[in-house]
Amino acid sequence: MIVIVPCSAAKLAVDRLTPACRLYTGSYHLMCRRAAERIAGPTGVLVLSALYGFVRLDDELLPYEQRMDTAGRVSAEQLRAQAAGLGILAAPDLIALGGRAYVDAVTAVRPDTLRPLDGCRGIGEQRSRLARLAAADDPLGLAREFAG
Repeated sequence: MIVIVPCSAAKLAVDRLTPACRLYTGSYHLMCRRAAERIAGPTGVLVLSALYGFVRLDDELLPYEQRMDTAGRVSAEQLRAQAAGLGILAAPDLIALGGRAYVDAVTAVRPDTLRPLDGCRGIGEQRSRLARLAAADDPLGLAREFAG
């Protein structure tokens, strides 16, 4: 089981390598990560960085400014190559949490990706689903239900 969450524009204000788990400080990222850790445990969570691609929470990164919906983002080819090395292609279940650009990038690598936030009418509804996932007795079952 692997759950992929988006990076965040808000980052720790440092000018040195920092583990991804500390670098990303945005509230939406943190909500996604809490839900992801409930579903897959901390070792089953990866971040999709718009610059670096798929990263583990303990990977050390330099701060950056890059969005998934702008030029300069990680390429689909890079993501496919990383996916093989990180076990994303072989994982029995893959879940992507986040906004459309991030989830679409994951789904392009693996079309059977579960997308529990699809169908939400806005960020408020996404946050509500994420909170429910984080608090659920069976977060994986709820994620599957949301993914429909």
